[in-house]
Amino acid sequence: AFYRLARKEGIIPAIESAHAVAYGMKLAKTMEEAKFITNADSLVAAALEREGVLSTAVGEGFAFPHVRGVEGGALTLAMGVSREGIDWDGEKVHFIFLSAIPVAVSAFYLRLMSGLMQAFSKEANRKLVFDAENSALLWKALQKVTRSTVK
Repeated sequence: AFYRLARKEGIIPAIESAHAVAYGMKLAKTMEEAKFITNADSLVAAALEREGVLSTAVGEGFAFPHVRGVEGGALTLAMGVSREGIDWDGEKVHFIFLSAIPVAVSAFYLRLMSGLMQAFSKEANRKLVFDAENSALLWKALQKVTRSTVK
């Protein structure tokens, strides 16, 4: 379930930034503050390097920046919503999921991304998440829309 992969502290309903780097840094800092990662700067640097190889924007307003090969720990996920949208390699992105993926769970990460994409392929689910006005409502919306797709 989604709640096992992310915490409310890593879910941000409205990040005020038009720049992908600043947005990614805000998400990484929430992961660091929650003690899921130890170095937000290095996570963002690695995510940007990965982004330089191939954009993680996948259409429908989503981007899934990630870093694979993180040592130790568990799969960590932070998520943010941009009301205005961010220019992400030429696409307008509203939903960003930043992930730190340990080597041991790479296969699970692919199933997670598939489940998230399946959940958000429905316009009603995207709207429910987009319209959440605070962290508590966003957390509930995410749990609701991913209940049957993220296991």
